[in-house]
Amino acid sequence: MTTITTETVLEAIKAHAANAPTFTTVDIAHAMGVEEYPVRAAFSWLCRYRLIEIAEGTACTRRTRRTGERYTASIYKLKPTAAPADFDALYQVLGLGVRAS
Repeated sequence: MTTITTETVLEAIKAHAANAPTFTTVDIAHAMGVEEYPVRAAFSWLCRYRLIEIAEGTACTRRTRRTGERYTASIYKLKPTAAPADFDALYQVLGLGVRAS
């Protein structure tokens, strides 16, 4: 049995994102071989910690299993991480790293 934590879901997201930049909770649950509900709970925490985000202008329509009612599901993407700051380049651009001769 797979333990579902925010860390295991994030690992599955990163593995999935290598092939497809966007994903749904169903995609990740299927890739992990688990039920969707605990994956949705992990997604809410990952959004709260700003590790993933809803892809702007995207959504998909799904149907519930029991009644077949339509609902809109969000499509997510990994949130880009900033590169480390290059202070040497910044100082040169601002003229702070150059000494007058």
